[in-house]
This record gives sequence, C-alpha cells and structure tokens, in this order.
Amino acid sequence: SRPTSAPTPLHQMGPTSVSCGAIASLAVFAAGAHAQSHHASAPVHVAPSPAPVAKPGCCWCDPDTPEDKWSFKDRDGVEYELIFSDEFEQLGRNLANGKDKRWTALNESDYTNSAACRYTPDAVTTVRDTGAMVRVQPANESNNDRVWKEYAHPVHAMRITTDNITDPAFRKAVNKSFTSGMVQSWNKFCFTGGVIEARAKFTLGLGFWPAIWIFGNLGRAIYEPSNTGLWPFSMEECDEQYERQPIPGGGPKQRISGCDPNPGPGLHPYQGRGATEVDLVEVGDSYNGAHGWFMSSLQIRPAIPAYFRPKLGDLATSYPINPETGIPEFKMPKEGGDRDTWYHGLIFGGNESDIPPGLPNNHWWGPAYADSLTAGVNPFHDLSEKYRTYRVEWQDGDEDGFLRFYVEDVFIFEIPKESLGRYSVCSQGPNDKEPHCSHTPKRTFPSEPASIVMNVALGSWNGGPDSVRGNLPGHMYVDYVRVWQRPDRRNMGCDPPDHPTKEYIYANRKLYGELAEPYGDESCDPIYPPPKRGKHFHPKEKAKHHKHKTPLDSMIIGALVIGIAAVAVSVVAAATVSAYFKRRNAERASQYHEVDAASVNAPMLGKRGAKA
Repeated sequence: SRPTSAPTPLHQMGPTSVSCGAIASLAVFAAGAHAQSHHASAPVHVAPSPAPVAKPGCCWCDPDTPEDKWSFKDRDGVEYELIFSDEFEQLGRNLANGKDKRWTALNESDYTNSAACRYTPDAVTTVRDTGAMVRVQPANESNNDRVWKEYAHPVHAMRITTDNITDPAFRKAVNKSFTSGMVQSWNKFCFTGGVIEARAKFTLGLGFWPAIWIFGNLGRAIYEPSNTGLWPFSMEECDEQYERQPIPGGGPKQRISGCDPNPGPGLHPYQGRGATEVDLVEVGDSYNGAHGWFMSSLQIRPAIPAYFRPKLGDLATSYPINPETGIPEFKMPKEGGDRDTWYHGLIFGGNESDIPPGLPNNHWWGPAYADSLTAGVNPFHDLSEKYRTYRVEWQDGDEDGFLRFYVEDVFIFEIPKESLGRYSVCSQGPNDKEPHCSHTPKRTFPSEPASIVMNVALGSWNGGPDSVRGNLPGHMYVDYVRVWQRPDRRNMGCDPPDHPTKEYIYANRKLYGELAEPYGDESCDPIYPPPKRGKHFHPKEKAKHHKHKTPLDSMIIGALVIGIAAVAVSVVAAATVSAYFKRRNAERASQYHEVDAASVNAPMLGKRGAKA
C-alpha cells in the first residue's frame, strides 16, 4: 500500500540491506528525524495529493495501485499487464462473505492438518501498521530482548489475528480453542498463468502456520469433501496402466479422471482435473524469532515412484551443493553410485543480498501419494519485523510451462516443465518370474484456474498449537496483492472454457460450503482465450436469453421448427426412395456383372461417417 507520512520516524530496512549476521537494530531500522524548516513570514503551502486513478479497463484493479506498477517485466524481458490488485488502503474493511467483491473471510472451523482454529471474519480487517517489536541482538539467539521501532512510513495492510477463544460457550460450539483468519478469492477472482506478488510480514514464534498460496478453483481450501480426489492432481490425459496401479499410502484416486467419458456436469469428457496448490510462501518461525524460515513450493499428484523419493532427513542425491555458490545444482549420480533421488532439472537460487540459498526441503517430501517440490530458505531473524515481497511467475501449459519463485526480487527456485515428465522403475527379486514395474505419467503443467488464499493456521506444523501461548495474539500483515498477465495469454476468470468449474461446483455445492458472494462474473467480466475443447456451456447466459422471450418470438420459433421438420421429412423420404431404386437396380445388374459395393452402401453410412 502507499505509505503515509509520520513525524520523526525510524527508517525501515530496504531489500538489499546487510546480511543476517549484522545487528538487527541497524539492519532493520536506522534512526533519523525528518528535518523541517520554514520562514516565519512565508509559510509553506503544500498542494493536496491528486486522487488515485485506476488502471483503465481493469475492473479488478485497485485505484490505489501506483501507476508504475501497472506493468511488470520478467527476467526474460517479457511484458505483463496488471489485471488484479488490492492495496488494502481503506481502513476497517469487512471481508465477510457478500461484503467484498475480491475476498471472502471464512466463517468455518478448520479440520485439515490437525488444525485448532476457527476461522472468523472478525479476525480479518485492514489497519494502519506503524511499527514492530525488533530484536536487540539478532545474532544472539539466547537474547530475547526486543524494543519497539516505528516504521518511517506506516503501512496500510490487511491484518489476520490469531488468538485464544475465551468464551467457553463459543469454544464448545465451534469445537476449537483458537480463532484465526483465512481469506479466499475462491469463485470470485481466478487467473490461469501470470505473475502474482504479495508483500507481507508474519507472526512471531513457534506454532503459527502463516501462508500465501494459490489453489485450483475446482477445489476449495479447507473444505475437504470438495478436495478429496482433486488435491493436488495435475494430470489431464488417460493412463490406463497407472489407473490399475495401487495408490501409495492409500491416497484417494483421481476423482475426475482423463479416462472418464462422463466426468460430471459441465466438464469435458476424457479430461482429468484437479486442484493443484502453489505456495508463494509458508512460514515457520523460531520461539523467539531468531531463526525463522520459509518455503515456496508446488504440491502435485500423482507422486513419483517411491524409489525416487529420499527418506525424511536425507538429502536429495541429485542436488549436491556447489561449493563456490552454496546453491544446489542438479547432477545425475554416477552409475553404480547413489541411487537417483528426487525430481530432475529443478533449479535453485538465492544466496545473494540478505537472502539465503534455496535448498530442497528434506524435512517434508509430501505425503506418500503426493509430492511437495519445495525450496526452503533460512535463517531469518526478522520475519515478524520486516515486510518482504514474495512472487511467483507462472507460465501454464505443457509447451513452455514453468514456475519461478522470488523473494525481494531474488530468484530462489524454478520448476521447469521437463521436471514433471514420466518417471518409471522396475525391480525383480530372485523369486520373481518377471519384473515388477511402476511409473508415474507425465503430469500436466498446472493449468487450472487458481484462486488466492491467505491465512494463519495452527496445526501439525512447527510445534503445533501448544507452542503459541506466549505469543498470542499473533498477527500477519499483507501490504498488497497484485497479479499481472501477458496481453497475449490473458486468462482471467474462474470458469475458462477449457477448464470449466461453474456448473460442476453448482451441481455439487454441498461439497463447498456457503458459496462465495458475489460470484466473480457478477463483479467483472471474465477474459478467456479461444477454447481448444469446443464450445463451453454457460447456463447463466442461456437462462438470460430464455428469460426475455416474447409470445411473438415463441410463435416465430414454433413456425420455423415446423417448417424445418417438414423439409427434413421430405428429404428423408426422397433419400429413402432413391436408395430403394438404386439398390433394386443394383440387384438386377448383379445377375450379369459385379456390383460396385461402395455405390450400394453409400446411403447406409452411420452417424460418424463410418459404414454401418
């Protein structure tokens, strides 16, 4: 959000400041008063700031987004245009369902990952953030002393608060011990491909699980019935051999399979679907904030065969660390040496400015049936003190797809499309008559329309809910969220023709909880690329046309239908008579010479153009 002025503030650290070993009070803030001077007889008159102007033609764009952020250029020099933004400038916003066109703050208990929170709209609002409690000696992990420092420019931000439930009746009613917040753009704003960036600071201490992520709109975060068999699949093609394999760890099969000719209302036959998850940032802090870390990742199914997965705590043998850069680099193990583990071709970065290197996260490879392709970055001593930008550049599709992750404009991780290719392995023991083989098909590079999620959970992560008691209430702040897309790859909306969701969600609405209001298309017109899978059914548009029919319209349409039917009957009758005489003549001729079978059977062609 645009900064506001404050008297005699202290300056906040910029994105290229000193390393983690420096003193935090100098690294995060530098004291300095704004000098003011004026002539007593000639007072200074300051012109009022001009009113903010929204990006022309951008319905989802916040007028408070600075004009120099209306476009974005990636490291390849490709230009993107702003399609969505929220700067959270207006204070005291209510993000409860039906109150905001961009967001829904949930009113729901979370039962995923052993969660202990009730998400409530009251836990989410927009505030003026004026500063932070800063570690006095960041390099000394045993020193917990903190002092309050004001920001040079207070930040207007969305705040999510996590706290104890003190009302026994409410605690019993929701079956939870804490309240927190989750904000979703589900079924309101979705995008497929592009660049998403958020600027945020996070909760202090163990136990909290703050995150900013995007999620396929065919599922809905924390609504498990909607996600079963969809999270986090990204496989559209049919693979009958894979369908016959047992699922590792007993995970659910793909609910909408590429082998299914009748997948459900509004969906395309023979197109597998899923709800893939991409995490801009998930944060884990230490008990005193001295040794925090974060992860950026793609969660995806099907998982690669167990042979390729390292054990928890083990390093991926395919990614030795380059001693000159301190960054892991992909390298195939030598034949006869260590077995090849983990995905091929992942690219890691970091280890510049004050950003540590991105490393494969050997503490979590995902559940047995799904994979977590992750870069972990640590240590940080100021995740609760300093705002940072977190960005994902997402190019969808199998032709040229990639995911690139950045923090403070420093590249930390890339997943190229080649990494999601086919993986297979065979084994044969001394008593086996033939080899036992398993494989993972090539996954579709994520192409589902994605909604945005921001939340603070308490669950099976970083010590769990019992670890937060000394740091309540906890606060996560989001300064802004912005999304850009290439003008030639515009795909903005939750119901794109090639990956529809609207009709299926409505037909199965009991799986999704209270539907989000207003629906995205009611706020802003979607923009989709030309369909590749045929015409898409829009029930709302069809209903609109039927609604405005007049009696005269019905009479005209009825007359046309009768006329067309009469013509069709005449044509069929003529064709039948013609076929009869042609066949009879052919039968007579056959007594004397061979008959051209094609000419006899021509009228008998089936519906698909093949001979009946």
